[in-house]
Amino acid sequence: MRDSFVCVRITRLNGIDLNRFEFDYDVTWNSFFLDSQLNVYSRYGGRDHGDPEARLSKSSLLKTMKEVLDVHQLALKSDVNGREKFFQPIPKQPFRPHDIPLLRKNHGGCVHCHQVKEYRILQSYHDGKFDRWQLFRFPLPENVGITIDHEHGFLAKSVKFGSAAKDAGVKAGDVIRRINQIPIRSEYDIRWALDKNKTDQIDFELERGGAIVRAKLKPTENWKQTNLGWRKSIRSAPLPFAMRGYPLVRSQRAKMKLPATGLALKVVSVRGEGFSTNLGLKKLDVIIGLNGRHPNRTLNEFKSDLISRYDPGDTVRLTVWRDGKRVQLSGPFPDWFTEEESVP
Repeated sequence: MRDSFVCVRITRLNGIDLNRFEFDYDVTWNSFFLDSQLNVYSRYGGRDHGDPEARLSKSSLLKTMKEVLDVHQLALKSDVNGREKFFQPIPKQPFRPHDIPLLRKNHGGCVHCHQVKEYRILQSYHDGKFDRWQLFRFPLPENVGITIDHEHGFLAKSVKFGSAAKDAGVKAGDVIRRINQIPIRSEYDIRWALDKNKTDQIDFELERGGAIVRAKLKPTENWKQTNLGWRKSIRSAPLPFAMRGYPLVRSQRAKMKLPATGLALKVVSVRGEGFSTNLGLKKLDVIIGLNGRHPNRTLNEFKSDLISRYDPGDTVRLTVWRDGKRVQLSGPFPDWFTEEESVP
C-alpha cells in the first residue's frame, strides 16, 4: 500500500505553514496525508503521558491509509466545488515559525517542533494573552468518555457511563466519521477536531450498523485537561515555580521512613519568588501531599497537577516532611509570570 503514496520526510519546521501542518508539537513524529495541492485528508500520530506508541498500531495506520486512498478517488471524481467536503479545513492565510516575533528575534538555525509550541506560549504571555488552556492541546477521546480501539483507529471500543459521550447516545462499536463537520480517518483526527472545538457542544457523526447517527456532546467544565508531565513545553509555562527538586527512590524513602509509593518530591533548592516561596518551602523539604492527595509524581507531573487545578490567588495546601515531622503549608498560587523570551 505504501507504493500508492509519495512519501516526503520533513525534519525541521523552518518555513513550514503551521496552519496547514498543525499537530501536537510536543511529539517526535507525525504523519499527514495530502493530495497534490497539499489539501489534508488526514493526520496520524499522537501520544499521551504513557507509552509513546500506545495509541499507534500498524493496523490502524493501514486503516487510515486505505481510507485516504478511497476518499482520494472520490475527490478526483468530484468537481472542484464538491471536493471541499473530503478535506480537513485549513486557514487560507499561512502562518510560519518566523511569524512568531520572539522566535524571529531569538532563534537561528533549525526550528524543532517543541520550540514552536514553546515560543507560542512565551509570545502569548508577553502579549498579555496567556491562558492556561493553551497548554492543554489535542485532548484525548477519553476526556469525553470514548475509549478508541487502537487497532482500528476511530472506532469506539467503549463508552464511559455518565460521560458526555454516553449521555449523547454514543455506543461501543460506533465508527466516528465526522466531528463538527471535520472528516475523521484516524484517532489523531479525532483529537485535532476536539482541539478545534471552541463551544460547549461537540457534534459527532457516527456510523452504526450501516446507518449514519448524529450525537451532540455536552462536555463537562475543564474537559480538555490532560497530564502535561511528559511534555517538553511545560518548561516554558509561565509558572514561577521557584524551586528545583526530584522524586525520591525507594531506598531514599526507606531511609526517611516514608511510604514506598506515593508523592515524595525532595526540594534541593529554592530560588527567586513564586510558588515555593508563597508556600514557605525550604531546601531539603520533601513534598508528600497536595491537598490531601498523595499520588506518585515526577516534578513535571506535579507541576501539571498545579497548572490543572489552580488559578492565580487560589489557596494551595501542601504536606511536607521536614526534620522528621509532617508539616502543613499553605499559600496562594502565584500569578502567571516568566522573564524568558527564548527557548533552548
